[in-house]
Amino acid sequence: MLRQKGLTLIELMIAMVLSLLVTGMVIAMFTSSIGGHAQAIRTMRLNQDMRIAMDMMVRDIRRAGYWSGSDVASNPHATALSGSLPIGIFDFGVGTDNCVIVSYDRDSDGATTAEEFFGFRLNGADFEALNSTSAAVSNPTCASSFSNAWNDLLDSNTIQVNQLSFTRYPLNAASFAASPNKAVTITLDATSLLDTNIRTVIIEEVRVRNEF
Repeated sequence: MLRQKGLTLIELMIAMVLSLLVTGMVIAMFTSSIGGHAQAIRTMRLNQDMRIAMDMMVRDIRRAGYWSGSDVASNPHATALSGSLPIGIFDFGVGTDNCVIVSYDRDSDGATTAEEFFGFRLNGADFEALNSTSAAVSNPTCASSFSNAWNDLLDSNTIQVNQLSFTRYPLNAASFAASPNKAVTITLDATSLLDTNIRTVIIEEVRVRNEF
């Protein structure tokens, strides 16, 4: 007859140690997987928000000077900003060329008004957008008084914008005004406040299509 034998104390301790090691490895892998998933979500969110903001700027700059009227010479948007241009690039606050304002016929009604201004600027750490459609402003700048306020376009609680800049080509302002081939390079640099290790930079060149 076989006699049953139990585990010795040493064998029991070894088994417990091995179990703890295996459990620790499983927990570490699970934690790493959760952390990687959370970081991926935050990266995707930052990239998506920045892409939406960039697309909005590209769209408005591309449409600068657009007018649906039949008489090009009467287009009020073509000369709505300083330098008799449909687009203006300005310094705002302590930034350098960190604000752009454009004018175009948003509703395509062909009306001879110069009241449709759209803009983007970096105000401290806040990325702001302007949509002013109710009152004309003569030669507006980023500090002009518009009837509609500048509003945050990105959530400043989750995204810190490090840089917003607009570089005109040709670089010289006078050459830019005179050139039939105007372009603007936009640089948007931001960090996720949910994870400061996540940072994205988007650079896009936009052709100002409506020449007069």
